[in-house]
Amino acid sequence: MKPQKRMRFSKVDVGLDRLSEMPDQVIVHILSFMSIRDAVKTMLLRRFGNLWTMLPALSFDFSDHYVNDEDEDVAFEEEQRIMSDAFSLFSRFVRNVLMLHRRSTIDSFYLDIGEYQYGLVDQCLIDDVQVWLKFATDREVKDLVFHCDYIDKIVLPRCVFTSQSLVRLTLWGSMLVQYVHQPQLHMGALKILSLISVTGSNEAFNQLISACPSIQELGVYNSEGLRDLNITAPSANKLNLDIDVSDRPFTLNCPHVQILNIAVIRPGKTSQSNLLDVIDVSSLQDVFVWELPKDLSSPIIKAFLRHFRDAESFTLSSLAFEQLCCLKKVDILQNRWQILALLPWWDNGRCLQVIIELVKSSVDLETLIVDGGQSSRSEGYNEVLSSKLSTCVMPQLKNVSILGYGKCREGQLQLIELILRNAIVLEKLEITFEENRLTAVEELDFVKQVSRLKRASVNAIVDFA
Repeated sequence: MKPQKRMRFSKVDVGLDRLSEMPDQVIVHILSFMSIRDAVKTMLLRRFGNLWTMLPALSFDFSDHYVNDEDEDVAFEEEQRIMSDAFSLFSRFVRNVLMLHRRSTIDSFYLDIGEYQYGLVDQCLIDDVQVWLKFATDREVKDLVFHCDYIDKIVLPRCVFTSQSLVRLTLWGSMLVQYVHQPQLHMGALKILSLISVTGSNEAFNQLISACPSIQELGVYNSEGLRDLNITAPSANKLNLDIDVSDRPFTLNCPHVQILNIAVIRPGKTSQSNLLDVIDVSSLQDVFVWELPKDLSSPIIKAFLRHFRDAESFTLSSLAFEQLCCLKKVDILQNRWQILALLPWWDNGRCLQVIIELVKSSVDLETLIVDGGQSSRSEGYNEVLSSKLSTCVMPQLKNVSILGYGKCREGQLQLIELILRNAIVLEKLEITFEENRLTAVEELDFVKQVSRLKRASVNAIVDFA
Protein backbone atom coordinates (compact mmCIF):
# COMPACT_ATOMS: atom_id res chain seq x y z
CA MET A 1 0.00 0.00 0.00
CA LYS A 2 1.32 3.40 -1.05
CA PRO A 3 1.74 5.86 1.73
CA GLN A 4 -0.76 8.74 1.63
CA LYS A 5 0.63 12.09 0.58
CA ARG A 6 0.80 14.63 3.33
CA MET A 7 -1.59 17.54 2.74
CA ARG A 8 0.06 20.87 2.10
CA PHE A 9 -1.40 23.88 3.81
CA SER A 10 -1.17 27.34 2.35
CA LYS A 11 0.93 29.79 4.20
CA VAL A 12 -1.87 32.33 3.73
CA ASP A 13 -4.09 32.58 6.75
CA VAL A 14 -7.61 32.43 5.32
CA GLY A 15 -8.95 33.94 8.52
CA LEU A 16 -6.83 37.06 8.31
CA ASP A 17 -8.80 40.32 8.70
CA ARG A 18 -7.39 42.34 5.81
CA LEU A 19 -9.65 45.29 6.59
CA SER A 20 -7.93 45.72 9.93
CA GLU A 21 -4.56 45.95 8.21
CA MET A 22 -5.62 48.77 5.90
CA PRO A 23 -4.18 52.20 6.72
CA ASP A 24 -6.65 54.80 7.93
CA GLN A 25 -6.01 56.90 4.83
CA VAL A 26 -7.18 54.07 2.58
CA ILE A 27 -10.38 53.56 4.55
CA VAL A 28 -11.10 57.31 4.48
CA HIS A 29 -10.60 57.20 0.72
CA ILE A 30 -13.12 54.35 0.48
CA LEU A 31 -15.60 56.31 2.58
CA SER A 32 -15.27 59.28 0.26
CA PHE A 33 -17.14 57.31 -2.43
CA MET A 34 -20.14 56.85 -0.16
CA SER A 35 -22.93 59.29 0.63
CA ILE A 36 -22.39 61.19 3.84
CA ARG A 37 -25.34 59.40 5.45
CA ASP A 38 -23.88 55.96 4.69
CA ALA A 39 -20.40 57.07 5.70
CA VAL A 40 -21.67 58.15 9.13
CA LYS A 41 -23.35 54.75 9.62
CA THR A 42 -19.97 53.02 9.37
CA MET A 43 -19.19 54.28 12.88
CA LEU A 44 -21.04 51.17 14.05
CA LEU A 45 -18.24 49.04 12.60
CA ARG A 46 -15.27 48.64 14.93
CA ARG A 47 -12.52 49.15 12.33
CA PHE A 48 -14.17 52.24 10.79
CA GLY A 49 -15.09 53.92 14.05
CA ASN A 50 -14.93 57.70 13.66
CA LEU A 51 -12.85 57.72 10.50
CA TRP A 52 -15.78 59.33 8.66
CA THR A 53 -14.98 62.51 10.60
CA MET A 54 -11.80 62.81 8.51
CA LEU A 55 -13.58 62.97 5.15
CA PRO A 56 -12.07 65.61 2.83
CA ALA A 57 -15.37 66.20 1.02
CA LEU A 58 -18.79 66.87 2.55
CA SER A 59 -22.02 66.69 0.55
CA PHE A 60 -25.48 67.45 1.92
CA ASP A 61 -28.59 67.11 -0.26
CA PHE A 62 -32.03 67.81 1.17
CA SER A 63 -33.62 65.56 -1.48
CA ASP A 64 -31.98 62.59 0.28
CA HIS A 65 -34.19 63.34 3.27
CA TYR A 66 -37.35 64.41 1.46
CA VAL A 67 -38.90 62.72 -1.58
CA ASN A 68 -41.61 64.70 -3.33
CA ASP A 69 -44.21 62.24 -4.61
CA GLU A 70 -46.10 64.27 -7.19
CA ASP A 71 -48.52 61.43 -7.91
CA GLU A 72 -49.64 61.18 -4.32
CA ASP A 73 -52.81 63.13 -3.50
CA VAL A 74 -51.71 65.14 -0.47
CA ALA A 75 -53.27 68.36 0.74
CA PHE A 76 -51.07 71.43 0.37
CA GLU A 77 -50.95 72.11 4.11
CA GLU A 78 -49.99 68.50 4.82
CA GLU A 79 -47.26 68.61 2.20
CA GLN A 80 -45.91 71.80 3.77
CA ARG A 81 -45.83 70.13 7.17
CA ILE A 82 -44.07 67.03 5.84
CA MET A 83 -41.45 69.14 4.09
CA SER A 84 -40.90 71.28 7.18
CA ASP A 85 -40.43 68.20 9.37
CA ALA A 86 -38.05 66.71 6.82
CA PHE A 87 -35.95 69.85 6.81
CA SER A 88 -35.80 69.85 10.60
CA LEU A 89 -34.28 66.36 10.45
CA PHE A 90 -31.96 67.40 7.63
CA SER A 91 -30.83 70.48 9.54
CA ARG A 92 -30.15 68.45 12.69
CA PHE A 93 -28.16 65.93 10.68
CA VAL A 94 -26.00 68.62 9.06
CA ARG A 95 -25.33 70.34 12.38
CA ASN A 96 -24.28 67.07 14.03
CA VAL A 97 -21.97 66.10 11.18
CA LEU A 98 -20.27 69.50 11.17
CA MET A 99 -19.94 69.49 14.95
CA LEU A 100 -18.20 66.08 14.95
CA HIS A 101 -16.06 66.59 11.85
CA ARG A 102 -12.36 66.73 12.83
CA ARG A 103 -10.43 67.40 9.64
CA SER A 104 -8.79 70.82 9.71
CA THR A 105 -9.27 71.45 5.98
CA ILE A 106 -11.72 70.16 3.38
CA ASP A 107 -11.46 69.97 -0.38
CA SER A 108 -15.11 70.35 -1.31
CA PHE A 109 -18.42 71.29 0.30
CA TYR A 110 -21.75 70.68 -1.44
CA LEU A 111 -25.02 71.99 0.00
CA ASP A 112 -28.28 71.48 -1.90
CA ILE A 113 -31.63 72.64 -0.53
CA GLY A 114 -33.16 73.06 -3.97
CA GLU A 115 -36.24 70.97 -3.14
CA TYR A 116 -37.22 73.27 -0.28
CA GLN A 117 -40.25 75.41 -1.08
CA TYR A 118 -39.93 79.18 -1.29
CA GLY A 119 -42.81 79.93 1.08
CA LEU A 120 -41.28 77.95 3.95
CA VAL A 121 -38.04 79.95 4.11
CA ASP A 122 -37.65 81.55 7.52
CA GLN A 123 -34.87 83.22 9.46
CA CYS A 124 -33.83 79.93 11.08
CA LEU A 125 -33.12 78.37 7.69
CA ILE A 126 -31.20 81.46 6.56
CA ASP A 127 -29.14 81.43 9.76
CA ASP A 128 -28.42 77.70 9.39
CA VAL A 129 -27.24 78.10 5.81
CA GLN A 130 -24.93 80.94 6.73
CA VAL A 131 -23.42 78.96 9.61
CA TRP A 132 -22.85 75.93 7.36
CA LEU A 133 -21.19 77.99 4.66
CA LYS A 134 -19.04 79.72 7.25
CA PHE A 135 -17.94 76.28 8.46
CA ALA A 136 -16.78 75.48 4.92
CA THR A 137 -14.78 78.67 4.53
CA ASP A 138 -13.25 78.28 8.01
CA ARG A 139 -12.00 74.84 6.90
CA GLU A 140 -10.38 76.46 3.84
CA VAL A 141 -12.64 74.75 1.32
CA LYS A 142 -11.41 74.72 -2.28
CA ASP A 143 -14.61 73.77 -4.12
CA LEU A 144 -17.93 75.16 -2.84
CA VAL A 145 -21.36 74.45 -4.36
CA PHE A 146 -24.54 75.98 -2.94
CA HIS A 147 -27.88 75.15 -4.57
CA CYS A 148 -31.12 76.70 -3.38
CA ASP A 149 -33.02 77.06 -6.66
CA TYR A 150 -34.93 80.34 -6.76
CA ILE A 151 -34.89 81.19 -3.06
CA ASP A 152 -33.71 84.79 -3.39
CA LYS A 153 -34.21 85.48 0.33
CA ILE A 154 -30.90 83.80 1.12
CA VAL A 155 -27.94 86.15 1.06
CA LEU A 156 -24.61 84.42 1.36
CA PRO A 157 -22.27 85.45 4.18
CA ARG A 158 -19.43 87.81 3.33
CA CYS A 159 -16.85 85.19 4.39
CA VAL A 160 -17.58 83.25 1.19
CA PHE A 161 -16.53 86.23 -0.93
CA THR A 162 -13.39 86.93 1.08
CA SER A 163 -12.12 83.34 1.09
CA GLN A 164 -8.50 82.96 0.00
CA SER A 165 -8.76 79.17 -0.40
CA LEU A 166 -11.67 78.88 -2.84
CA VAL A 167 -10.65 77.71 -6.31
CA ARG A 168 -14.14 76.92 -7.63
CA LEU A 169 -17.43 78.51 -6.56
CA THR A 170 -20.87 77.50 -7.88
CA LEU A 171 -24.00 79.36 -6.76
CA TRP A 172 -27.40 78.11 -7.90
CA GLY A 173 -30.11 80.43 -6.70
CA SER A 174 -29.74 82.88 -3.77
CA MET A 175 -29.29 86.62 -4.08
CA LEU A 176 -26.26 88.84 -4.50
CA VAL A 177 -26.07 92.13 -2.65
CA GLN A 178 -23.60 94.95 -2.96
CA TYR A 179 -21.27 95.07 0.03
CA VAL A 180 -20.19 98.55 1.04
CA HIS A 181 -18.36 97.88 4.30
CA GLN A 182 -14.91 96.46 4.97
CA PRO A 183 -13.37 94.06 4.35
CA GLN A 184 -13.59 94.32 0.58
CA LEU A 185 -14.58 91.28 -1.40
CA HIS A 186 -11.52 89.43 -2.63
CA MET A 187 -11.06 85.80 -3.64
CA GLY A 188 -7.45 85.65 -4.69
CA ALA A 189 -7.32 81.94 -5.57
CA LEU A 190 -10.70 81.62 -7.32
CA LYS A 191 -10.35 80.34 -10.89
CA ILE A 192 -13.87 79.12 -11.79
CA LEU A 193 -17.07 81.00 -10.91
CA SER A 194 -20.54 79.76 -11.96
CA LEU A 195 -23.70 81.78 -11.25
CA ILE A 196 -26.97 80.01 -12.08
CA SER A 197 -30.39 81.63 -11.57
CA VAL A 198 -28.81 84.12 -9.20
CA THR A 199 -30.57 87.45 -8.67
CA GLY A 200 -29.13 90.81 -7.78
CA SER A 201 -28.26 94.25 -9.07
CA ASN A 202 -25.86 94.80 -11.93
CA GLU A 203 -23.48 96.48 -9.46
CA ALA A 204 -23.56 93.46 -7.14
CA PHE A 205 -22.70 91.09 -9.99
CA ASN A 206 -19.78 93.16 -11.20
CA GLN A 207 -18.52 93.73 -7.65
CA LEU A 208 -18.31 89.96 -7.22
CA ILE A 209 -16.64 89.38 -10.57
CA SER A 210 -14.09 92.14 -10.01
CA ALA A 211 -13.20 90.49 -6.67
CA CYS A 212 -11.70 87.54 -8.55
CA PRO A 213 -8.37 88.70 -10.01
CA SER A 214 -7.25 85.15 -10.86
CA ILE A 215 -10.49 84.01 -12.50
CA GLN A 216 -10.05 81.84 -15.58
CA GLU A 217 -13.63 80.73 -16.31
CA LEU A 218 -16.89 82.57 -15.64
CA GLY A 219 -20.36 81.14 -16.22
CA VAL A 220 -23.53 83.23 -15.88
CA TYR A 221 -26.77 81.40 -16.63
CA ASN A 222 -30.29 82.79 -16.42
CA SER A 223 -29.29 85.27 -13.73
CA GLU A 224 -31.65 88.18 -13.26
CA GLY A 225 -30.20 91.65 -12.84
CA LEU A 226 -26.95 91.42 -14.79
CA ARG A 227 -27.00 93.82 -17.73
CA ASP A 228 -23.40 95.01 -18.14
CA LEU A 229 -20.64 92.46 -17.76
CA ASN A 230 -17.10 93.66 -17.20
CA ILE A 231 -14.53 90.90 -16.83
CA THR A 232 -11.12 92.47 -17.27
CA ALA A 233 -8.91 90.06 -15.29
CA PRO A 234 -5.91 89.16 -17.48
CA SER A 235 -6.31 85.45 -16.63
CA ALA A 236 -9.97 85.28 -17.70
CA ASN A 237 -10.03 83.21 -20.88
CA LYS A 238 -13.43 81.46 -20.92
CA LEU A 239 -16.93 82.90 -20.62
CA ASN A 240 -20.20 80.94 -20.63
CA LEU A 241 -23.07 83.40 -20.95
CA ASP A 242 -26.85 82.91 -20.95
CA ILE A 243 -28.46 86.36 -21.20
CA ASP A 244 -31.86 88.00 -21.54
CA VAL A 245 -32.05 91.01 -23.88
CA SER A 246 -35.77 91.73 -23.58
CA ASP A 247 -35.22 95.11 -21.88
CA ARG A 248 -32.13 96.42 -23.63
CA PRO A 249 -28.94 95.16 -25.29
CA PHE A 250 -26.44 93.38 -23.10
CA THR A 251 -23.13 95.21 -22.71
CA LEU A 252 -20.10 92.99 -22.94
CA ASN A 253 -16.54 93.95 -22.02
CA CYS A 254 -14.12 91.02 -21.85
CA PRO A 255 -10.81 92.03 -23.45
CA HIS A 256 -8.92 88.88 -22.41
CA VAL A 257 -11.57 86.18 -22.96
CA GLN A 258 -10.59 83.71 -25.68
CA ILE A 259 -13.51 81.26 -25.52
CA LEU A 260 -17.13 82.45 -25.52
CA ASN A 261 -20.20 80.20 -25.30
CA ILE A 262 -23.28 82.39 -25.56
CA ALA A 263 -27.05 81.90 -25.55
CA VAL A 264 -29.33 84.90 -26.10
CA ILE A 265 -33.02 84.86 -25.19
CA ARG A 266 -35.65 87.54 -25.68
CA PRO A 267 -39.04 86.47 -24.29
CA GLY A 268 -42.05 87.93 -26.06
CA LYS A 269 -42.13 90.59 -28.74
CA THR A 270 -40.00 93.67 -28.32
CA SER A 271 -38.81 96.57 -30.43
CA GLN A 272 -35.23 95.92 -29.38
CA SER A 273 -33.08 96.29 -32.49
CA ASN A 274 -29.76 95.11 -31.07
CA LEU A 275 -28.66 92.15 -28.97
CA LEU A 276 -25.20 93.18 -27.81
CA ASP A 277 -23.31 96.36 -27.13
CA VAL A 278 -19.70 95.20 -27.28
CA ILE A 279 -16.93 97.28 -25.75
CA ASP A 280 -13.99 94.91 -26.18
CA VAL A 281 -13.81 91.26 -27.28
CA SER A 282 -10.52 91.61 -29.11
CA SER A 283 -9.01 88.35 -27.79
CA LEU A 284 -11.85 86.04 -28.83
CA GLN A 285 -10.64 82.95 -30.65
CA ASP A 286 -13.47 80.42 -30.19
CA VAL A 287 -17.18 81.38 -30.26
CA PHE A 288 -20.09 78.97 -29.78
CA VAL A 289 -23.61 80.39 -30.22
CA TRP A 290 -26.05 78.12 -28.39
CA GLU A 291 -29.30 80.00 -28.94
CA LEU A 292 -30.71 83.10 -30.59
CA PRO A 293 -34.15 84.67 -30.10
CA LYS A 294 -36.90 83.87 -32.55
CA ASP A 295 -38.18 86.23 -35.25
CA LEU A 296 -34.96 88.18 -35.62
CA SER A 297 -34.46 90.40 -38.65
CA SER A 298 -31.49 90.10 -40.94
CA PRO A 299 -29.92 93.41 -39.75
CA ILE A 300 -30.01 92.22 -36.12
CA ILE A 301 -28.35 88.91 -37.01
CA LYS A 302 -25.80 90.73 -39.14
CA ALA A 303 -24.96 93.14 -36.29
CA PHE A 304 -24.70 90.27 -33.79
CA LEU A 305 -22.31 88.21 -35.93
CA ARG A 306 -20.21 91.28 -36.70
CA HIS A 307 -18.96 91.30 -33.09
CA PHE A 308 -17.31 87.91 -33.61
CA ARG A 309 -16.00 88.26 -37.16
CA ASP A 310 -12.34 88.17 -36.01
CA ALA A 311 -12.61 84.89 -34.10
CA GLU A 312 -10.62 81.91 -35.38
CA SER A 313 -13.34 79.32 -34.71
CA PHE A 314 -17.11 79.83 -34.93
CA THR A 315 -19.87 77.32 -34.09
CA LEU A 316 -23.65 77.53 -34.47
CA SER A 317 -25.89 75.07 -32.61
CA SER A 318 -29.01 73.68 -34.27
CA LEU A 319 -31.20 76.21 -32.40
CA ALA A 320 -29.10 79.17 -33.51
CA PHE A 321 -28.80 77.83 -37.06
CA GLU A 322 -32.58 77.50 -37.29
CA GLN A 323 -32.95 81.24 -36.71
CA LEU A 324 -30.74 81.95 -39.70
CA CYS A 325 -32.87 79.62 -41.81
CA CYS A 326 -35.97 81.61 -40.89
CA LEU A 327 -34.59 84.79 -42.46
CA LYS A 328 -35.91 85.80 -45.85
CA LYS A 329 -32.46 87.07 -46.76
CA VAL A 330 -29.18 85.93 -45.28
CA ASP A 331 -26.79 88.87 -45.10
CA ILE A 332 -23.50 88.05 -43.38
CA LEU A 333 -20.44 90.25 -43.33
CA GLN A 334 -17.08 88.91 -44.42
CA ASN A 335 -15.20 87.34 -41.51
CA ARG A 336 -11.86 85.75 -40.60
CA TRP A 337 -13.12 82.41 -39.32
CA GLN A 338 -10.66 79.63 -40.01
CA ILE A 339 -12.87 76.91 -38.48
CA LEU A 340 -16.63 76.83 -38.99
CA ALA A 341 -18.79 74.19 -37.26
CA LEU A 342 -22.53 73.93 -37.96
CA LEU A 343 -25.38 71.79 -36.67
CA PRO A 344 -27.91 72.45 -39.43
CA TRP A 345 -31.68 72.08 -39.29
CA TRP A 346 -32.10 70.09 -42.49
CA ASP A 347 -35.90 70.16 -42.44
CA ASN A 348 -35.79 73.84 -43.38
CA GLY A 349 -35.74 74.41 -47.12
CA ARG A 350 -33.16 77.19 -46.77
CA CYS A 351 -30.69 75.11 -44.80
CA LEU A 352 -28.27 74.47 -47.66
CA GLN A 353 -28.36 78.08 -48.81
CA VAL A 354 -27.51 79.30 -45.30
CA ILE A 355 -24.53 76.93 -45.12
CA ILE A 356 -23.26 78.22 -48.45
CA GLU A 357 -23.70 81.87 -47.47
CA LEU A 358 -21.71 81.25 -44.28
CA VAL A 359 -18.94 79.56 -46.26
CA LYS A 360 -18.89 82.33 -48.87
CA SER A 361 -18.48 85.00 -46.19
CA SER A 362 -15.59 83.09 -44.55
CA VAL A 363 -12.73 83.95 -46.90
CA ASP A 364 -10.04 82.46 -44.60
CA LEU A 365 -11.95 79.25 -43.91
CA GLU A 366 -9.69 76.19 -43.68
CA THR A 367 -11.87 73.68 -41.80
CA LEU A 368 -15.60 73.08 -42.18
CA ILE A 369 -17.54 70.73 -39.90
CA VAL A 370 -21.19 70.00 -40.68
CA ASP A 371 -22.75 67.72 -38.10
CA GLY A 372 -25.86 65.67 -38.77
CA GLY A 373 -27.92 68.37 -37.06
CA GLN A 374 -31.66 68.00 -36.79
CA SER A 375 -34.10 66.37 -39.17
CA SER A 376 -37.31 64.43 -38.68
CA ARG A 377 -37.35 63.14 -42.25
CA SER A 378 -35.06 60.74 -44.04
CA GLU A 379 -35.20 62.88 -47.17
CA GLY A 380 -34.53 66.59 -47.23
CA TYR A 381 -36.55 69.41 -48.74
CA ASN A 382 -33.71 71.72 -49.72
CA GLU A 383 -33.94 73.92 -52.76
CA VAL A 384 -31.83 72.97 -55.77
CA LEU A 385 -28.59 74.92 -56.08
CA SER A 386 -28.82 77.88 -58.41
CA SER A 387 -25.97 78.70 -60.78
CA LYS A 388 -24.99 81.60 -58.52
CA LEU A 389 -24.56 79.42 -55.45
CA SER A 390 -22.95 76.56 -57.30
CA THR A 391 -20.02 78.78 -58.33
CA CYS A 392 -19.07 79.56 -54.72
CA VAL A 393 -15.26 79.74 -54.51
CA MET A 394 -13.54 78.21 -51.45
CA PRO A 395 -9.92 79.35 -51.80
CA GLN A 396 -8.54 78.21 -48.41
CA LEU A 397 -10.74 75.24 -47.50
CA LYS A 398 -8.54 72.20 -46.75
CA ASN A 399 -10.49 69.93 -44.39
CA VAL A 400 -14.20 69.14 -44.38
CA SER A 401 -16.16 66.77 -42.14
CA ILE A 402 -19.73 65.77 -43.01
CA LEU A 403 -20.91 63.92 -39.92
CA GLY A 404 -24.04 61.77 -39.75
CA TYR A 405 -24.76 61.36 -43.46
CA GLY A 406 -28.25 59.98 -43.94
CA LYS A 407 -30.41 62.50 -42.08
CA CYS A 408 -31.02 64.50 -45.24
CA ARG A 409 -29.39 62.79 -48.19
CA GLU A 410 -30.42 65.23 -50.89
CA GLY A 411 -29.12 68.34 -49.12
CA GLN A 412 -25.99 66.64 -47.82
CA LEU A 413 -25.14 65.23 -51.24
CA GLN A 414 -25.53 68.65 -52.86
CA LEU A 415 -23.21 70.13 -50.24
CA ILE A 416 -20.60 67.41 -50.85
CA GLU A 417 -20.80 68.00 -54.59
CA LEU A 418 -20.42 71.77 -54.12
CA ILE A 419 -17.36 71.35 -51.88
CA LEU A 420 -15.58 68.94 -54.22
CA ARG A 421 -16.26 71.19 -57.19
CA ASN A 422 -15.17 74.49 -55.62
CA ALA A 423 -12.60 73.79 -52.88
CA ILE A 424 -9.45 74.25 -54.95
CA VAL A 425 -6.96 73.28 -52.21
CA LEU A 426 -9.06 70.62 -50.48
CA GLU A 427 -6.95 67.93 -48.84
CA LYS A 428 -9.48 65.73 -47.06
CA LEU A 429 -13.25 65.27 -47.08
CA GLU A 430 -14.39 62.99 -44.26
CA ILE A 431 -17.90 61.53 -44.41
CA THR A 432 -19.40 59.51 -41.58
CA PHE A 433 -22.68 57.64 -41.87
CA GLU A 434 -25.49 58.00 -39.39
CA GLU A 435 -25.83 54.77 -37.46
CA ASN A 436 -28.63 52.42 -38.59
CA ARG A 437 -29.95 54.90 -41.20
CA LEU A 438 -28.57 53.39 -44.42
CA THR A 439 -28.28 49.77 -45.51
CA ALA A 440 -24.95 48.36 -46.67
CA VAL A 441 -26.16 48.53 -50.27
CA GLU A 442 -27.19 52.19 -49.90
CA GLU A 443 -23.81 53.05 -48.39
CA LEU A 444 -22.01 51.35 -51.26
CA ASP A 445 -24.13 53.16 -53.87
CA PHE A 446 -23.40 56.46 -52.15
CA VAL A 447 -19.64 55.80 -52.14
CA LYS A 448 -19.75 55.06 -55.88
CA GLN A 449 -21.79 58.21 -56.48
CA VAL A 450 -19.32 60.44 -54.61
CA SER A 451 -16.33 58.85 -56.34
CA ARG A 452 -17.75 59.98 -59.71
CA LEU A 453 -18.07 63.64 -58.68
CA LYS A 454 -15.69 66.18 -60.19
CA ARG A 455 -12.97 67.54 -57.92
CA ALA A 456 -11.30 70.92 -58.15
CA SER A 457 -8.34 69.72 -56.08
CA VAL A 458 -6.22 66.89 -57.42
CA ASN A 459 -4.99 66.18 -53.89
CA ALA A 460 -8.47 65.78 -52.39
CA ILE A 461 -9.00 62.53 -50.51
CA VAL A 462 -12.52 61.36 -49.61
CA ASP A 463 -12.57 59.24 -46.48
CA PHE A 464 -15.69 57.25 -45.52
CA ALA A 465 -15.97 56.26 -41.87
